[in-house]
Amino acid sequence: MKNSADFELYDKIKKYRRSILKTSVLVLFVACLLVYACACYYSGVNAFQKEAQLCSAINAEADQNVAAFMKKMEDTAKLIMGNEDYAKYDPTDTSKSEFAVLNEENVLTERLIELSTLGNYTDFGIVSSNEHNVGKITDGTKDIFDDEIYKRVSDLMGDSKIKWFTGQDDNYRRVYFAGRINDDLIFISSVFSTEFDLVFLPSDNYSEINTMLCDDDGRIIYANDGKSVVGEKLDEKLSKFLEGGTGVTVSDMTTICAIDDCSDDWVVITTVDMSDTLRHYVKTGLKCLGIFICCAVIFIMISAAAAADNDPQNGPKFGKYPKVDENTGLFTAEYTENSIMDKMETCISGSTIAFIIVKITNLELIRLNYGEEIVAEAERKVAEILVENRKEGDICGIFREGEFALFADHTNFDLVRAYGNVRAYVKELNDKLKKCCLDDDRGYIKCAVGASVYPETSDDYDELYEMAEKACEKAEHSEDARAVIYDKKEEEVSRS
Repeated sequence: MKNSADFELYDKIKKYRRSILKTSVLVLFVACLLVYACACYYSGVNAFQKEAQLCSAINAEADQNVAAFMKKMEDTAKLIMGNEDYAKYDPTDTSKSEFAVLNEENVLTERLIELSTLGNYTDFGIVSSNEHNVGKITDGTKDIFDDEIYKRVSDLMGDSKIKWFTGQDDNYRRVYFAGRINDDLIFISSVFSTEFDLVFLPSDNYSEINTMLCDDDGRIIYANDGKSVVGEKLDEKLSKFLEGGTGVTVSDMTTICAIDDCSDDWVVITTVDMSDTLRHYVKTGLKCLGIFICCAVIFIMISAAAAADNDPQNGPKFGKYPKVDENTGLFTAEYTENSIMDKMETCISGSTIAFIIVKITNLELIRLNYGEEIVAEAERKVAEILVENRKEGDICGIFREGEFALFADHTNFDLVRAYGNVRAYVKELNDKLKKCCLDDDRGYIKCAVGASVYPETSDDYDELYEMAEKACEKAEHSEDARAVIYDKKEEEVSRS
């Protein structure tokens, strides 16, 4: 039979167990709340970092596209500026007959109009110092410059050989390019700013992201959000971003901005509105604080564990990942794979498309000698060559470190010619990659190029990729740095 001392001891043990249970539940709840708060904080930081990377990658790609757009116009202008037939044109020469002058102007005009078909140009012509012109100069441009095109453009150019400008007569919907042929002649062309619709990525999938092209005064030349007004100045916040120079900046946790320079002091600006994201995490933090205070009061008042109903229910939401690689500006592996498979499913019957794999074979040697930063530089160098050689509609991405993919369409109704075009294209690409080298005389970037052909090699993505990989391995181990196109007979195609 138990005595009173036994019952007293039993009661003390029972109370002690209850106390331990209450304390454990309280500590566990507080620990869970702290873990949840830390996870939310990490999630918020991670979301901002990922959005900043996305913003930077989108802006870099837009900047590259604008540069390519400008280069196309500049290359076309060089054909004219370097042609002696245009340089000899002199409307002030009185020694020629009127018929000879008219005949010369007609010939020059026909040539200029023919060249203007290389792009959707509004103006495309030559203006002389006496305000005479040949080619295609619209009445709208004449009105904008008050029939003093040569004088005003010459003043704008100053000592520059070429010049991009806009905002004449407060008209920012026309973007002009001018190139000086000689002291008396200036080549001038223009496009409507809506031509940049083909240059900038659409913002439909990222409603909070806006990419703009602005001049050195901070006036908007183009914006892809459909809300910004062309010709208006940037607001005060974005103007401060512009004063801060290029790079990625976060302002008061509500806006992320990436800025890259273009030619002639123009800049490409991409902004991400983080207001909704910030509000989400502020609300989450306040919820955590409120729950903690309420539960602390409840525990103090009733001295019982009542935390089960207050456990956090919503896990942290991490930021989305960009579809472009932040280092190279190319598509990421997953997006590249999905894009290639979509193109394989939707391309026309009889298509001929090259699946090209490019690998940097001396990447580890570069890493060993120069470090990770130069490895990233090597990837960017190769990416630049791939971007320069891809056509509109081609898919270019990076699968993993040092490995790139290019899905290049060479469709032709003549299949023999189409396959020949693939061979020539792969050879040309391999030749250019052989010349790829690091900055500061650090040496060449050695690349292996292998390819398979859809649908001749295979019409299955995995098989197509596997065969391109095999071809790339053969190219890597070849003694003459040749590229290899894989076929079912495993025939190698040498490239000099």
